[in-house]
Amino acid sequence: MLPENSSTVHILGHRVNGNLSNLFREEGGIRARPPDSFLAHIARVLFDRGAAVLVDRLEVPPMFSTQRFRSRRAAAGLAVTLALASGGWLNSSVALADPGARFLVIGGAASSNISVLGLDEAGRLSTVPGSPFPSGTGSLAVTVTPDGRNVYSVNTVSGTVNGFRLGSDGILTSIPEANLELGGPGVGAVAAPDGKRLFVTSGSVTNEIRTYSITAAGGLVLTGVAQVPGVSALSQLAIAPDGRFVFAVGWLEATAFSFAVGPDGALTLVDSVAAGPMSTLPGVTPDGRFLYVSNEAGGDISGYAIGADGKLSPVPGTPFRTGLMPLPHGAVFTADSRRMYMAEAMAGQISGFQIAENGSLSPLPGSPYPAPAGTLPGRVVVDSESQRVFLIDTLTVGVTARVHPYAMAPDGRLTPTGEQSVDTGLIFADGANAVLAVQR
Repeated sequence: MLPENSSTVHILGHRVNGNLSNLFREEGGIRARPPDSFLAHIARVLFDRGAAVLVDRLEVPPMFSTQRFRSRRAAAGLAVTLALASGGWLNSSVALADPGARFLVIGGAASSNISVLGLDEAGRLSTVPGSPFPSGTGSLAVTVTPDGRNVYSVNTVSGTVNGFRLGSDGILTSIPEANLELGGPGVGAVAAPDGKRLFVTSGSVTNEIRTYSITAAGGLVLTGVAQVPGVSALSQLAIAPDGRFVFAVGWLEATAFSFAVGPDGALTLVDSVAAGPMSTLPGVTPDGRFLYVSNEAGGDISGYAIGADGKLSPVPGTPFRTGLMPLPHGAVFTADSRRMYMAEAMAGQISGFQIAENGSLSPLPGSPYPAPAGTLPGRVVVDSESQRVFLIDTLTVGVTARVHPYAMAPDGRLTPTGEQSVDTGLIFADGANAVLAVQR
């Protein structure tokens, strides 16, 4: 007898953990069927139930997993389309989860390429064949569309935006219509939550934000330009989860800016507030309530509550001190918006903070957490699914930057996993240079 929920079907980009064993029993029992007919059997059951679905991947219990079946499952073209009227089976209670391929995408500020690392469900990293892939020179920002399919990098040295299609195998393929000359250094980039627009900062002492429409093929069409006030320089970007506001910082101006996003993507300045010296790498909590800015020269973090109108109000206790001579480098968050982690390049560590209901910060147990010897931490990426944090070198005695995995305990403290760090092949990974891509 099959145990309840013992099989998993991936339908339309979602993992469905249904009581499939009941379906099998109704069809006379699956045990009598050889593994090679397993997918066909699932298809027939769903057909009989009137489902209109796309079965694109199948996980079976160990008793049915043979080398022959695993090879067939991995083969291209396993997807089966079932176009049917309507069904009662899909209306039953099932648990949904994202089954897509997952990757860590990283740019190099002193490189002319982008690294892609595979990431399994347990958070283990692997190098994608062919990585790092050629790109523009001097990437300071990498962003990915919400479907995990399009990657965009902006480059200070080559002064370009470079767009790529990210395959399910992790291979990057250039999008010709997304390779654009900016006419000056590229600094920051962020994709809109609906995947329809890309915002890019460009310039030297003064910066502007360019709005691009993203075509169905991933190409970019310029639709508007907004000026970042003052002597901004190195203006990195963040965006609210609902896409209504874009936030920029002025590295020289020591200011955080809030822009409202119009229906056509046009930006309108709604607020500007003081930040610390050399303010950079803004981050917005996933619930959209707070903005945090790293102040590199100040060695602290500025926190702001985001109003319904996009205005920014300092949270109680801001700014928040990090370590001794820390050079804080980018706020990243857990999916529940309750914790924040930040690399401290000069201090050689990761700081972890609990985020209070009012946005104030307090250290997590055991914080700060030391980086490996011989490295300057440049960026962290949080994977809430596997409960891991990945630390990426900005500079290292090994020349090329590596990614170091940490396990995240229930109380938020970090410990090295003991797994081997993975070489990115990049030199000087700096800026908003790393993002987790989850394909849907």
